[in-house]
Amino acid sequence: MFTPIKNTPPGLVALDATGKITDADYKDTFEPQLDAAVAAHSKARVLIRFGPEFDGYSAHAALDDAMLGMKHWSHFERLAVVTDVDWIEHGVRLFAPLIPAKVRIFPVGSLDEALAWAAA
Repeated sequence: MFTPIKNTPPGLVALDATGKITDADYKDTFEPQLDAAVAAHSKARVLIRFGPEFDGYSAHAALDDAMLGMKHWSHFERLAVVTDVDWIEHGVRLFAPLIPAKVRIFPVGSLDEALAWAAA
């Protein structure tokens, strides 16, 4: 599930990914927050943390992730990914050059640094 990270700077969509991410997590949590940020600021700053409690994506959620990225392709300003999960890190590094936004990966222990960077 996606859980909002509390006490974050205004205008930052900050989510903690725990358990298995599903289609409902995208439709009920991530997408509405991203849509609201884009409506308010025309660009979105996003931070997603994939900590040790993260168990992966359902097949439909993986498709939702790709669709959300395409729908908001030009709306991302900054994307911070906080993770020690190898396949997430490698995937972000692979696609980062194609994303028209600043993208940075942080280790799980650097959440405060990631929040500051994403909000800057």
